[in-house]
Formats: sequence, C-alpha cells, structure tokens
Amino acid sequence: MNLLTFDFWFQMQPSMFLPWVSATLLVVFIALAIMGLVAKVYGMKANLDKFVRRAVERAGTLLLTMGLVGLLYYLFVFESVPILSMRVWLIVWLLSGLAWAWSILHYVRVEIPRINQLKSEREKLNKWLPKSKK
Repeated sequence: MNLLTFDFWFQMQPSMFLPWVSATLLVVFIALAIMGLVAKVYGMKANLDKFVRRAVERAGTLLLTMGLVGLLYYLFVFESVPILSMRVWLIVWLLSGLAWAWSILHYVRVEIPRINQLKSEREKLNKWLPKSKK
C-alpha cells in the first residue's frame, strides 16, 4: 500500500480502510458536522456585528457541509460503491475544503476591513451634510 502509486488513489473498488483509520475518519466527519451546527446556531443567536456574523455563518456552513459530505463518502467506502468509494475523492474533498476556507479567510482579513473603512469614510462625509428637520 504505497500512497504515491496511481492504483492506490484511483482503484475502482478500494479495500476498506484499516480499523483505526476508519474510526478516525468517522470521528472527524461527525465532529466537523457538529461543529458546523454549533457555529451556525452561534452565528444566529449571538449579538455580533453583521459582518462577523456572516463570517461565522459561512464557517458553520463550511464545517457542516464538509462533515456531511465526508460522512457520505464514508458510507460509500463502507458499502464499496464503485467509483464513489475511490480514495481520490478524499483529495478532492480536502482541496475543496481548503479553497472554501481560504475564501472565508479572505472575507475576514480583506473584505471586512475594507467595508469598515468605507463605512467610516462615509460617516465622516455625512457628518458635514445637512440633516432633514422633520
């Protein structure tokens, strides 16, 4: 079982994982799904800034989705479904999760400060504009 061989990753019906790997994957997938639910509930219930709440909800969606897709993959491996139980799907799962996490990190580190800066500039400008006298 060499991790660098083509046959290991693209075998149509790979053998089941070792018991400890199988248990670890199952625990990780369930933990991701639970953390996603907790993050989504926290994002809805907590009194956070609008943009921080969006970031928390995005992270919750990421964790919940990746956990459920991981559990679906685990089911396919357990049932030995051809093509869908190929180990290459783990790499696809991991890369898509990393890309999604990068987009959330970009939102937090780049977009939120930019939006806050524009908001403060708009408030500075509006300070000098006349107000309506209703």
